[in-house]
Amino acid sequence: MSLLRLFNPFAENTRLFDMMLDKLGMRARIAARADAAGVMRRASNRCLTCAEPGACAKWLQERETAGEAPSYCRNHDLFERLKNEISDDIRRAA
Repeated sequence: MSLLRLFNPFAENTRLFDMMLDKLGMRARIAARADAAGVMRRASNRCLTCAEPGACAKWLQERETAGEAPSYCRNHDLFERLKNEISDDIRRAA
């Protein structure tokens, strides 16, 4: 267990959440939403209660980018919905 996690487990989960947003390319997509603050707050709160931070950290270290969050991710469904919204937006623009 890292020293950071020992003294502040929430800081570590917040760091993992930020990394997941970047690996999945979701940061800009969430920021573009009218309800961005609420979405980020709810998503980060789900991450704070994650039971798999060690597995998440390992998963994130093994990838430069990813098309999908791991199945155990508490935000997996959110990320999939956002990905579908992006696909829908691209189809409508074409």
